[in-house]
Amino acid sequence: MPSFIGQLKGSILIVDDDPEALEEMADALEDFGLTVYTAVNEVIALELALKHRPDFVIMDYLLRGYTGVEAINEIHKVLPETKVIMISAFDDLSRVVTSTNSSVIAVLKKPLSIESIGRFISNQLDQKNQRPR
Repeated sequence: MPSFIGQLKGSILIVDDDPEALEEMADALEDFGLTVYTAVNEVIALELALKHRPDFVIMDYLLRGYTGVEAINEIHKVLPETKVIMISAFDDLSRVVTSTNSSVIAVLKKPLSIESIGRFISNQLDQKNQRPR
């Protein structure tokens, strides 16, 4: 059992057009203590991002009729500080995504290890909290 379960403080928006994957990831990240918002498309994602201003966005690379990069570009226009974790089943996506969008801090390959995501977010929150204000 990860030591950070129930201890993370922050918010995250998860965007994935697979409702089962979305629910599974949301439930697991809520168990870590995060406030989680979910969206199945880019329109809902943008609305939730504007309303809740999450610390992180987990964005699926391929959404129905849209790419995650396009959705992130829209969110980044209004929330430039939001950090993004892109998820994809594709192996060679990391270099392409990180070079086209500086808010993408990681590209993780599906299937995901929820514990790895929790640990990654925990490290990012620790770094954010240690930065001078």
